[in-house]
Amino acid sequence: MDEPRKRISIWSKTYTCALLANILLTFSQQTVSALMTTYAKYLGAGAMVTGLVTGLYFAVAVAARPFAGPVITKCDKKKVMIYTYIIGIITSVGYAFCNSIPMFILVRIFHGIEFAFVGSLSLTIIGDCTPKERLGLAVGMIGVGISLCAALGPNLGLAINNWAAAKWGESGGYTAVFLASAILMVVAIIPAFMLPNSKPSKEVLAGLGPWYKNIICKEAILPAVLMCFTSISSMLFTSYLVPVAKERGIENIGLYFTVYAIVTLATRPFCGKLVDKLGIERVFYPGCVVYILTFVIAAFATKLWMLFIAGFIAAISYGTVNPAIMALTVRCTTAEKRGVASNTQYFGLDIGNFLSPTLGGIVYALWGYASMFLIVGIVPILLSLLYFSLAWKTAKEHLDPEG
Repeated sequence: MDEPRKRISIWSKTYTCALLANILLTFSQQTVSALMTTYAKYLGAGAMVTGLVTGLYFAVAVAARPFAGPVITKCDKKKVMIYTYIIGIITSVGYAFCNSIPMFILVRIFHGIEFAFVGSLSLTIIGDCTPKERLGLAVGMIGVGISLCAALGPNLGLAINNWAAAKWGESGGYTAVFLASAILMVVAIIPAFMLPNSKPSKEVLAGLGPWYKNIICKEAILPAVLMCFTSISSMLFTSYLVPVAKERGIENIGLYFTVYAIVTLATRPFCGKLVDKLGIERVFYPGCVVYILTFVIAAFATKLWMLFIAGFIAAISYGTVNPAIMALTVRCTTAEKRGVASNTQYFGLDIGNFLSPTLGGIVYALWGYASMFLIVGIVPILLSLLYFSLAWKTAKEHLDPEG
């Protein structure tokens, strides 16, 4: 008689600390994310300039990734995380005291350098300490944290901004939000200090080769392109939902983020398990198709309840697509090259996050918000479906069996 299968847990000390640090950092950044566009306008930027400046730090992150990948792969990941989070604290304080667009741009550059490290660093650490049978769940829990922060963070940021603005004016509102973000970053660095040291051995370092061979992982180009396309679409809500609601007279838009959070908490762990059970291909296709409905609804929404429906659909569909892409990233190469693969995936994320507010600003200026959701939201998802269908067969043959 066969012995019953032992349940494999993902909750090691390393996983827990890395996940907690990543969630706290993300929460810090999400408290200010919905206000970046309005903050740029407050400092004097026009519509197109606002889109460019808002997406600037993603462009800087792309430029910094050729250095981030080799550093993450070859250095002690604990120390890299600590130094990265310190930059995050400095960045948040810098935003609090901006008084012009040039100063805002300078802080965005530092923010971009920070962003070049944080995502791929966390994914690499979590991929290294997680059994392959549980990768979908492990990265799904990252998604739970990120989505929860994306839902609750803007709500908190808007609440702090409104409260402080009533007391100290519009400038005081923005200052209070960014200082609150800095405090969250200080808390986030605590679990980073609790991580074990993780520096590759001399033998592993010798096998990795020179730094320029650790910038791009060719096996991770597929998930990088998919992440680029899907992030172009998803970033629209973060960048433009508040001004869309203001233009259409939709009040209490912060409740959208609450609905998104509740649905995400209820479904994302299940979605991660679905990736483990059914496989990447069987969840990616239907997830993308359903995700398209989100942007159709958002394009024509005139009431808050319509945006609630869009948020409900987005939480489930994107909550399935994102863990599938992240699981593909972790499994597409060997453990030694996982840091480079993660960095490659985040190249795609950076480019997508830069293009989204930039393209969104241009399309809005020309044709309005409805066209922005239909064009910048749906077209990238269709492109991701097309590219996945062309590249998946070859990519599947090269998945690392040790995961």
